[in-house]
Amino acid sequence: MHNRSGVRHYRSRGEKAKIAAAYRRSGLSQRDFADRQGIAPSNIQRWVQQFPANGKAAAPTALVELPTLLGSRTDSGAYRLHFPKGLLLEVAHGFEVREVRALAQLLQSL
Repeated sequence: MHNRSGVRHYRSRGEKAKIAAAYRRSGLSQRDFADRQGIAPSNIQRWVQQFPANGKAAAPTALVELPTLLGSRTDSGAYRLHFPKGLLLEVAHGFEVREVRALAQLLQSL
């Protein structure tokens, strides 16, 4: 059974890779493995994709800051950042770069 306490546990890339490897060795279904580890099955699925058995994980995409003139702006003055898997981050005028970077990294991890 996965964590239902409402407390989030953030894992490092190394921890996620080890969990993905342990799942592969277990011979269990993702649901059974997740229940035994107290992890949501969706996390197991994502980490298995993120950390392939051959050890050649795709390099994370870096956030590249663009000068204002090169950004994709909407009519409202907001910026739109398009990510793989159809994810979109729209940022209003006056944003904090640090916050946008954190949001972008979160979206890339999904």
